[in-house]
Amino acid sequence: MLISGANSCTSCIIHNPDKIIEIFINVERQSVFANLIEQNKLNNKTKFLKKNEFNRLGIKNDRFISDIVIRRENYKPSNLEEIIKNTKKSLIIIADQITDQNNLGNIVRTALLIGADGLLLSEHSSADINDVTSSTSSGAIEVLKYHVSKNINRTIEFLKKSGYWTYSLDMSGQEINRKFNFDKKSVIIVGSEGKGIRRNILTNSDFKISIPQENVDGIDSYNAANSLAIAAYHFKISNF
Repeated sequence: MLISGANSCTSCIIHNPDKIIEIFINVERQSVFANLIEQNKLNNKTKFLKKNEFNRLGIKNDRFISDIVIRRENYKPSNLEEIIKNTKKSLIIIADQITDQNNLGNIVRTALLIGADGLLLSEHSSADINDVTSSTSSGAIEVLKYHVSKNINRTIEFLKKSGYWTYSLDMSGQEINRKFNFDKKSVIIVGSEGKGIRRNILTNSDFKISIPQENVDGIDSYNAANSLAIAAYHFKISNF
């Protein structure tokens, strides 16, 4: 797998240097990355190219090409047990059938920076975790653990038995306000912008919640990543 873009590649070098197969750097910009390469002992895996030689690498997402490209191992999901925490406070995110890579990347980035312990994805009808995710998440996928679930409802039941309460983001749910508090061990579920969360998952959730918004003709809701960011921040301030 080839990943590109300064943020994505820098994150990979810092957090997963052992997953790197090769690094390609624009020979005119090698000084920019020299210390980073040296600190992570990756000199023997680094090659320098002229700018016009990058296209020969076969990068699919050429709009993300900058001055560095990395060939790394494919991303691999974690076991659910690696994400569940036996602590008093924990946040897990479930993304139900998010097919848009921009949304998925933003969700990954938000989940990481808000302090979530992991992201759960449905096995079918979901965007893959790949080179595009690396770019759209600005390298956050190098850090955040994710799990691919064959059955989200069974996973939810397992999470409940592990002490988590589940909250589905749905426009018909209870509005979050300053009096609303998440449980210390919570799962926030977000669905696709078009279809939302599947009905059987909504039914299986402990709570349905919504984000306050103004009524504007023709614009019905926040996008999935923004809804998650608002709800996850509320979880954070609820549990200081």
